[in-house]
Amino acid sequence: MRKLSILFILLIISVSVFAFELNTLIDTPTAGILQQGEAEITAKIYKDNGLLIGTRVGLFPRFMFGVNYGAEEIVGDKDPQWHDRVEFNAKVRLMDESNQLPAIAIGYDSQGHGRYDKSQKRYDIKSKGVYLTVSKNFFLFGNIGVHGGINYSLETEDKDDEPNLFVGFDKTIGDMIVLLAEYDTGWNDNETNLVKGRGFFNASIDIHFTDALIIKVSFYDLMLNNIHTQGCDRSITLLYNMTF
Repeated sequence: MRKLSILFILLIISVSVFAFELNTLIDTPTAGILQQGEAEITAKIYKDNGLLIGTRVGLFPRFMFGVNYGAEEIVGDKDPQWHDRVEFNAKVRLMDESNQLPAIAIGYDSQGHGRYDKSQKRYDIKSKGVYLTVSKNFFLFGNIGVHGGINYSLETEDKDDEPNLFVGFDKTIGDMIVLLAEYDTGWNDNETNLVKGRGFFNASIDIHFTDALIIKVSFYDLMLNNIHTQGCDRSITLLYNMTF
């Protein structure tokens, strides 16, 4: 009951507090940031009846902070498999984007994707951990954003602790649809027989029903890097943006 209360508290905190800038693609961080007074709440439904609730808040002009908490088997007759801890994320933008130069940000995110393995102390797709990311936007029949960076995950129970690279892009289609794709090299997750060494390629379509309400339909591991992935790993996320 106490853990279930955490999910509702996150929602209540977020509601009491509209973000125009893309601060994350699917799971890949961009150099975008919530400005002071902006906030977003998310509710992500994923495999194994998983539910992840999160909130992010722009506390200062160049600094944002967020928390996530979730569990698997939320719906059904099995006992919920609560995650061991609340996960945190934070980001500081070091340089704003200009006509010539990209935006640059550093941050930390302990939230991975999928089921949390308590024995290995990791998610199906590892969290980014500490990262440096750059972003540049262009106009071509709408906005095109190009993003990339380097990260070091702290999920190293498997002794695979290499630095990792990631890239991604977003493309607006009219004023309602945004297409997103990202690729994670998976260098920090290629030492076991559970992966094929292809890295993780994810794609998503975001539907902006209003300026504040977004539904994200995501497809993880389209290259079938994990041996247990069949077709792809699908999830749906509801995002609500606001100011306070």
